[in-house]
Amino acid sequence: MDTAFTVSFGPNEAEALCASAAVACFARIDEIERLLTKFSDTSDVAVVRGIPSGGVAVVSHEMMDVLVASVKVCAATGGAFDPTVEARSFGELILDVENFRVGVKNAPVELDFGGIAKGYALDECAKILRSEQYELSDWLLDGGTSTLLASGSRAPGEEGWPIGVGGVWKDRTKRPTVVWLSGGALSGSGFELRGEHVRDVRKGGAAVRWAQSWSRADSAVVADALSTAALSLDPREISCACRDLGAKVLVARRQGRFMDRFRDPLAIFG
Repeated sequence: MDTAFTVSFGPNEAEALCASAAVACFARIDEIERLLTKFSDTSDVAVVRGIPSGGVAVVSHEMMDVLVASVKVCAATGGAFDPTVEARSFGELILDVENFRVGVKNAPVELDFGGIAKGYALDECAKILRSEQYELSDWLLDGGTSTLLASGSRAPGEEGWPIGVGGVWKDRTKRPTVVWLSGGALSGSGFELRGEHVRDVRKGGAAVRWAQSWSRADSAVVADALSTAALSLDPREISCACRDLGAKVLVARRQGRFMDRFRDPLAIFG
């Protein structure tokens, strides 16, 4: 997943319990990385890559979970989110969810979960923190600052965990640029750090309709995938995706400062 994960806890949580829970979370992240990486010949991604036309293979429940989530976001975004390397080949897969079997119709399929795996890993860590073994309520999971999942609050009396949004537009917008995150996920995508690395799979080329996007959803897997897809969606498509996924999206318009007098550089949907 090529990122650093962190977990923070509220001051009222027991230190020893938090330390044990953090170790369990990082072990789970390592396990998910082993299964979903495209850089290993033994991962489930490699298994799917090796399925011949008309063939079938059994995969882990983790792989099936991410594929099902990908189908959901792909449908809600009109195909703008597609975890296949060769754009628009996601439809080549046949999923037998009950039996954890994946089939390929005609052509080999290469998967890349770079736009959704971090979110899935955070959701799995949340299950650990909420489990009967730990029952922790105040925590923040951070998947490399781009995707976050929170529960409870940072400190007594606060509404949640304060997370900044808005990027370089913070001093140009009239919208609030701090989100109090609690009981949900927030994810951001853009080009400030890695250049134009997000692709518009429907048209080819970089997804440059918006300069940056943030999405908020109940689950990190949806927030992660939707923030990626939103970069290439038009306003109507974003509104439909938010409705279908129960999410909210904030996007940054590509405009010069002189345009800020006429419209806010940040627009919110959902």
